[in-house]
Amino acid sequence: MKSINHFTNSKDILNYLQNNPVWVSAFVNGEGSFTASFTIDLRAMWGLFPQCEFNITQLMDDILLLEALNAFFNNKGGVYPRENNVGTVSFRKISVLKDLIIPFFYKQPLLGWKSYEFERWVSLVEIIHDKKHVGNTLTNRDALIDFAIISKELNAKRYNIRKEIRSDIIIKWLKELSSIPSKEDKLALKNDIKQALNALKKI
Repeated sequence: MKSINHFTNSKDILNYLQNNPVWVSAFVNGEGSFTASFTIDLRAMWGLFPQCEFNITQLMDDILLLEALNAFFNNKGGVYPRENNVGTVSFRKISVLKDLIIPFFYKQPLLGWKSYEFERWVSLVEIIHDKKHVGNTLTNRDALIDFAIISKELNAKRYNIRKEIRSDIIIKWLKELSSIPSKEDKLALKNDIKQALNALKKI
């Protein structure tokens, strides 16, 4: 029987990944996710901070693999424990997504449906990177509407009714704005989402 190399430390795993970068792309095809969301913040001009993330998920039993994947991308992310013995290596900084993550997947392309998810996600990273949402004009508001609609489509495969409801409320609220929202408008958005999600619990 041929001996199997089990790669018992993250340095050896990293060396393998560096010599076989297509493995990373193939692994992300199954275990990676490209996500986007909003944080409601009263300090934000339009009441919303858009965010993008690239995540790879695995059981914490494979923390060495997660650490090696982070190292493969120059340790620009972080490894975080989640519930049920699940861990995630996450990349959130826009400059890292734009200058490191996106170019890698252009060079080592994803296959199947994941490539379309990636394409949508790239357009969201571009909105934030180019600051299309920053400013007090309706064009800036429209960039946030585009972000909200595309991010909703992006998350559709991982259907979550709470996120769906939250997205619908945000999109409707943004479309109804004709100028910069007041603090009261932002608080009303927060309250509308809270009420809608509380009502969901009673169903």
